[in-house]
Amino acid sequence: MIVYQLGCGQNHYFEGWFASAHDFDRQAERGQLQVRKLPSAPHVHTSGSQPDAAPQSTDALRRETLVALRKFILANTDDVGRKFAEVARRIHYREEDARNIRGVVTPEEAEELRDEGVETYPISADVLPSEEVH
Repeated sequence: MIVYQLGCGQNHYFEGWFASAHDFDRQAERGQLQVRKLPSAPHVHTSGSQPDAAPQSTDALRRETLVALRKFILANTDDVGRKFAEVARRIHYREEDARNIRGVVTPEEAEELRDEGVETYPISADVLPSEEVH
C-alpha cells in the first residue's frame, strides 16, 4: 500500500491510498484520476512489517514532513523572487527553458496566472517561510 498527497484543479488537497505506485500510474494513464500528485515523501505500508520504534506523534510527523518538503523545494527550484509571474509566463509560453521556480506574487498576479492557464502551486509559510523566498 502506498499513500500519496494529491490535489485537484479546485485546489483541494487530500491523501490517496493505492495498492502500488504502478497502480496510481496506471489509473492516471487511463484517465481515471482527475488529480495531480504533490511533492511528498510517500508512505509505504507492507503487511507484516514491524516498526523499530514507537510511532511518532502527529505533530512530530508533521514537523518532519514540513522539513523534508522545505528541503525538497529549496533543492529542486530556482528562486526568482518578485519576478515569479514574469518568469512563469516565459516558461509557460516556451520563451524560456522549462524549470522549477519559486518566488513571490501578489494575489492579483496569482489570479492573472491562473486565468492564463499558467500552472502554479501556492506554498504556505509553514512549508517555506517568507525569509527563504526573496
